[in-house]
Amino acid sequence: MKLKVMMLVAAAGALLSAGAVSAQDTAALMKSKGCFSCHDVEAKKMGPSYKELSAKYANDKDAVARIAKEQKEGKGHMKIAATDDELKAMVTSALSHK
Repeated sequence: MKLKVMMLVAAAGALLSAGAVSAQDTAALMKSKGCFSCHDVEAKKMGPSYKELSAKYANDKDAVARIAKEQKEGKGHMKIAATDDELKAMVTSALSHK
């Protein structure tokens, strides 16, 4: 029972932190940070499409946190100057394309 409660609390916290930036704000944020210069929803550009990324990380529950960290540190992806909440919102949006 404790495990279920802890999992619910963790899930609620993740939803609240991901919801800190609205969907409309996220799209504008992604545009302002240059995401669409290298990525497209459907087609590969300099980087993979968001649909490719969504498929690749579909079963990886740690993908959002790991990718956001890589973007913040500039490891494996160009460094993006944004808050942790902004980075998580952008990655969550990018990985939401099925």
